[in-house]
Amino acid sequence: MTSRRPQGFSLLEIMVATALIAIALTAVMSAQGNTFLASRRAELVTTATMLARQKIVEVEIEIQKDMRRNEFPDEKSEGGKFEEPYDDFRWEWSVERVELPAPVVGDEASVQSFIGKQLTEEISKSVRKLKLTVLWKEGEGDEEESLSVVTHMVKL
Repeated sequence: MTSRRPQGFSLLEIMVATALIAIALTAVMSAQGNTFLASRRAELVTTATMLARQKIVEVEIEIQKDMRRNEFPDEKSEGGKFEEPYDDFRWEWSVERVELPAPVVGDEASVQSFIGKQLTEEISKSVRKLKLTVLWKEGEGDEEESLSVVTHMVKL
């Protein structure tokens, strides 16, 4: 007579298989959660980028209107909130004069030094740096995220 081997799985085999499935599902769920967070962050950054583009165009138009009235601000700043449905985002912008360092030339009394100083003064009079920052809170914490854009404007 031959002995028959019992059919089916032993309790140990079932426990090992269950443990492996639990570990695999935990890894999959963790990856899924991280994907959700990354997707949400990408959505917020994309929204902030589009809002920054819109706002910087508005500010440039405002400054160009001022330039037509022969007003070119040395320094100016404002801030506020975006309208619905983007009221979770706020903005700050500032305009400041661009100060270029004077060129270093050997002799202070030379023509090159004089021309270099004149050029840097004229450039400083006609160039402004415009910085726009969009801020938002990403989660329930107090930490604020931001996206900044810088451009320069020239009065010709």
